[in-house]
Amino acid sequence: MYKVFLVDDEIVIREGIRNSFPWEGNGGSEFALVGEAPDGEIALQMMQDVKPDILITDIRMPFMDGMQLCEAVSHTMPWVQIVILSGYDDFSYAQQAISLGVKEYLLKPVSAQELLEVLERIAARIREERRQQADILRIKRQFASSSAFLRERLLGEALAGVQGKEGVQSLLERARALNLSLHANRYLVILACPRGGEEGRTLAQSALYRLAEGSGDAVHACEVSGGFALIVMGDSDEDLEERAYGCARAALYEVERATGKSARMCIGEAVSDLTALPQSYQSAQRVRQAMEIASDPEKRRIMGVRDMGALPVDRTINLDVLPLNERLQYANREDVDKILQEHIASMGSAAIHSVMMVNFLYVEILMAASRIIKESGGEPREVIDAKLWEQNLFSATPDPEEVIPVAREVLEKAIAFREEQSSTRYNAVINKARAYLAREYQNSGVTLNDVSSHVCMSNSHFCTIFSQEVGVTFTEYLTNLRMNKAKELLRTTQMRSSDVAYAVGYNDPHYFSYLFKKHTGMTPRDYRKEAQG
Repeated sequence: MYKVFLVDDEIVIREGIRNSFPWEGNGGSEFALVGEAPDGEIALQMMQDVKPDILITDIRMPFMDGMQLCEAVSHTMPWVQIVILSGYDDFSYAQQAISLGVKEYLLKPVSAQELLEVLERIAARIREERRQQADILRIKRQFASSSAFLRERLLGEALAGVQGKEGVQSLLERARALNLSLHANRYLVILACPRGGEEGRTLAQSALYRLAEGSGDAVHACEVSGGFALIVMGDSDEDLEERAYGCARAALYEVERATGKSARMCIGEAVSDLTALPQSYQSAQRVRQAMEIASDPEKRRIMGVRDMGALPVDRTINLDVLPLNERLQYANREDVDKILQEHIASMGSAAIHSVMMVNFLYVEILMAASRIIKESGGEPREVIDAKLWEQNLFSATPDPEEVIPVAREVLEKAIAFREEQSSTRYNAVINKARAYLAREYQNSGVTLNDVSSHVCMSNSHFCTIFSQEVGVTFTEYLTNLRMNKAKELLRTTQMRSSDVAYAVGYNDPHYFSYLFKKHTGMTPRDYRKEAQG
């Protein structure tokens, strides 16, 4: 089955294609209409959710026209095959479309048979591309070329660290010789971690490298230990965040589609120059470690440094607790007992029987727990019981059986607090977004951009967080909200179906009826008849 998305500002055109074409389930074709929009701006946001295989778009539309949409799609979703649909037999449009990789161009009005022939040609190309992706030997030969090898080695050097202006200059000159642009104001590393063994790794490599090649030199990919690194470049922090989360979502979809296995995208911190690239890479590795030990590792397949909820550590205090802190940094409650036992053992067998060493150990544990709580935004004395802060907590001849349970309790409370804060970190954002949609769902013009701006996030970051926290995409949530409101109005009022459509945010009653039947299996009229009968 191939997913098709339709964009045209003329309702009549959309209705004609929607109703006359033999879509899957309504004629037996292998094509399913997964969404439609009246302009490119709305379409781009919806397409990020439904991820179609084929886009059919008009050229002249308000807000964002077809050419702008094609350009945006070619950068963010390079797998999408595009069909230009236009009433203007203008060669200049055809030339521009060809430059954007568009291979099909149809003039209105178009018949169902004409469209079917075009879609079948595209489907054949998609099948051939997928066949080539499955050819592991061909892929290995492709990446064994000397040029690819030199690019890999150069990007690996950048991740390992370049020292001084001369080192940077040398790296940039070598990059230019390979037609590789590494000039940017801001950099960021995404660590892509596929699954599926050697075959899955090879298929993921092909998907990620194609995505990087289609980015217009905004993203570069190379192989690293444990996966692949995507070096994302931007002009500002805002531009970089938008691009990074958009790239991570596209990469996740491409890798999972190619391998048939789940994957992880770990987004590192933004840095200002090439010499700091290892810092971003290392932070992406810390994100990966955090995702691996998360209580719900399959829920969060995309995560950034800020999503971990860690605050900067105050390094002005010289506390000799770094080894314990490092082991506790990504630990969960089940790990506490093992870490504690090993830490005590490392102090020597006599330490646990020394009053001085026991008190030193306990202070060390209190300080480590305090740091965990503070980094998670809490106050240690509010999380850890007052009695556990008392001096001389242990007897003059401490028994390990007395010390270890108390120390374990302190650390478990701190880690439980961190896990609680991590799981609810975005509750306020999600609740704020839901409240906004509950007020604005009747507005047909409400968009993802409106909601992400309301909660002060970039589109891509909000879209990623929303789908992971809520369990459905933004578009699915808004559609479900509107459909539930529509069902309520159909059950409790005598409003006409067209008025119900307008009341829940749809300017096109026919499109509303189409979505309602797709959502409930019944037309609005049949639903009302059954609900009120």
